[in-house]
Amino acid sequence: MLVAALLMLLRPLVRGAPSSSKGESLRPSTGAAVALALVLPLGAAGVYALVSNYPWQDPRLLGDRAQTAHQQGAGSMDEVTEKLEARLAQNPEDLEGWQMLARTYLLTGQAAKAANALERALAVTGGGNPDLELDLAEALVVSADPSVQDRAKAFVDAALEADPDNGKALWYSGVIALRSGDEETARQRWMRMSEQDLPEEIREMVNEQLAALGVEVPGSAPAAARGPMVAAATPSVAPDAAPPTGRMLNVSVNVDPALAPKLRPGTPLFVSARQPGIPGPPLAAVRLTSDAIPVTVTLSDANSMIDGRNLSSVEDVEIVARVALGGSVMTTSGDLIGSVIHAKGSAPDLTVVIDKVAP
Repeated sequence: MLVAALLMLLRPLVRGAPSSSKGESLRPSTGAAVALALVLPLGAAGVYALVSNYPWQDPRLLGDRAQTAHQQGAGSMDEVTEKLEARLAQNPEDLEGWQMLARTYLLTGQAAKAANALERALAVTGGGNPDLELDLAEALVVSADPSVQDRAKAFVDAALEADPDNGKALWYSGVIALRSGDEETARQRWMRMSEQDLPEEIREMVNEQLAALGVEVPGSAPAAARGPMVAAATPSVAPDAAPPTGRMLNVSVNVDPALAPKLRPGTPLFVSARQPGIPGPPLAAVRLTSDAIPVTVTLSDANSMIDGRNLSSVEDVEIVARVALGGSVMTTSGDLIGSVIHAKGSAPDLTVVIDKVAP
């Protein structure tokens, strides 16, 4: 920006300009050009230092600023939602408004409200809009309401019949299949999706789900090296699992008595280790069932899902135990969760108490 400003200002000073009154040329103002070239950058830097909110004395405070901005962003989303609701109250036939409101609800974790907004959008179009129906299926799946999953599946199946390579339909078809215990269909859907040209963050997410289902993905460790990734009926490690290597954590998993009545037999139990705040596949993961609780699980470098990323490669790890009541390898509303942070070098024995319900 400084360079652009200087080019515009210095050019007439250096080249001179014709006089509008007598036709004479004005002489180049070299001295003024030099002064401007010095003063403008220095002045801009001085003003920026005075008015910017960057923490110059301690850049580590930038994280606190980011957190504050995130909180302000949450408030902004509430304001957007209120404005959209008011707009639609005045004009209930506003199709774009209903779609925007649905997306806003989804972003703020209100899947049931998003579904209602999309129902209104479909009513405006008179129904039969495949794109809206797939959006509605997404909201219904995310809501995890068992009573609407069959309807979501019908929309997703229709989308796949029209376009077998529809990425969104493939993803949610896999989620629906996994929730119903049909791992083979989930595997097929996500493998087909992985063959597409996906954004990197989406590819990581798909590969994470495939790896959890025992599918070899590019860059991942062989299935035998990942440890007990398939459901086990007992807390013991599967006999054919690779022996623990490298950094090892002995994780005792229990459930808060207040949440114990929510457990259902045969529900998937995922115990995983992640680098705090870093998205993507976990550093290590084990899949059991809720029948095994209370259980002690050993996580080690042998449970790595991606070559080069394991427990030994990081300092702190977050251990998460999750009872997937939604049946998905992704966290869904209503799942039971517990977590604890483990610092490298501290005692390898730790306890995770499942004491929270996913919002």
